[in-house]
Amino acid sequence: MKFEQVDCPKCNSSFSHIVLAGKDYLHQIPGSYSVSECDNCGLWFQNPRPTIDSLAALYPDDYVPHLEAAGECDPSARRAGSIRYLQRSLGYHHLQNGQQSDRFDWRSLKLFDGFRRWNFAVSLLPSFVPGGRLLEIGCGSGGRLRTLKTFGWQNICGIEMVPAAAERARVQGFPVQCGLAEELLSSYSDEHFDVIVSSMVLEHLANPFAFVRQLAAKLKPNGQFLFSTICRDSLDAKMYGKYWAGFDFPRHLVYLAKRDLRDLLSEGFNRVEFFHHPEPIDFFRSSTWRRADGRGRLVDAIISKFGSSPPASMLSNLLARAGLTCRVSIQCRKSPVN
Repeated sequence: MKFEQVDCPKCNSSFSHIVLAGKDYLHQIPGSYSVSECDNCGLWFQNPRPTIDSLAALYPDDYVPHLEAAGECDPSARRAGSIRYLQRSLGYHHLQNGQQSDRFDWRSLKLFDGFRRWNFAVSLLPSFVPGGRLLEIGCGSGGRLRTLKTFGWQNICGIEMVPAAAERARVQGFPVQCGLAEELLSSYSDEHFDVIVSSMVLEHLANPFAFVRQLAAKLKPNGQFLFSTICRDSLDAKMYGKYWAGFDFPRHLVYLAKRDLRDLLSEGFNRVEFFHHPEPIDFFRSSTWRRADGRGRLVDAIISKFGSSPPASMLSNLLARAGLTCRVSIQCRKSPVN
């Protein structure tokens, strides 16, 4: 693997200092990888980092987001209460729940709308646009595209970097371009899309700030941008240091704080909202890796034993609602032309 020294992707400063070093605990790609902090703006980024032509080789065949089912919708989204919520709140008036009747159904109460809104925002389901054009960046094997099609989206396409995953999506009939998103976005005309969706992609990009400016040009005014990413000012990032699962060396190239995310969207977007994910796996992995390195603590033993239990899931939900987990979905709209 080849590496290169880089300037700060956010402010282009050439002055930074290393804050920590780690290794690939998830897929065991050999090497030590460094996180640098920009002396000017404070962004954290991998430096030196793998060269652009090395990136595809960092993702093994069993990389989860590229597998067949990744991006599939939770079956609960098809329950009567969820369908009614989608109809009245997100414009999916065409959906049928198959169980409609004149009888009272407590599952459809607006009392539960806040919970459903959070879940659908985390899963990156956009408001429906009849006849709208939608692009998914980093579509993997087409799981989310397949879900969106079942919800009524017809004009949908994708971009995927890994050839095997892109081909699996194409086999299902989706038009998917394979290559670097930064290069392929230019093939679309400006103001072409009503919606752009991207799940856990920005942290893999060499320069997400330049990329989002490029992406904004492809959206129609008031178009929706829904994406998820990793946020480093989280409880688990503070707890685990170099063992934090969010570093995911060497695949993650930038480590964004909420301040960086707000700056990322400040020029071209408004109506920005954050929705944190309840993901016990991030704590479980980090504790497991720290224990395997011989530096485990009592909290790691507890988390490793109970990390997938119902109480752990409940606690993770509470942390997510408090904005303390590292995975976050963000929805916003392109600012209308003045």
